[in-house]
Amino acid sequence: MDDADSATELPTDEKVWEEMVKNMLRAQMMLEGVSYAALAERLAAIGIHDNELNLRNKVGRGRFTAVFFMQCMKALGADRIKMPASVEEAAAKGAAQAIAKSSSRTTE
Repeated sequence: MDDADSATELPTDEKVWEEMVKNMLRAQMMLEGVSYAALAERLAAIGIHDNELNLRNKVGRGRFTAVFFMQCMKALGADRIKMPASVEEAAAKGAAQAIAKSSSRTTE
């Protein structure tokens, strides 16, 4: 299978991608042991002001900009972003825990 074939097999439904990115952010929060309140504090420390409720709602919807995602990852201390092998699996219910577990194994 070449790159052109694998690209055509990726989901086109934006909701699947939104769920994956939401789960990636939640997984990083789990890895760092950071709550939404703590994330708000960490974001404020780098000049991005938002409150816990707004963050919880924004992340819960999964509809946020790439800039917001990167700001959160920076505030969480991420130095790399590992793409999940399967978009569908990463978008599934409970996937944030699986992503965090997978990521913790690769850093040990």
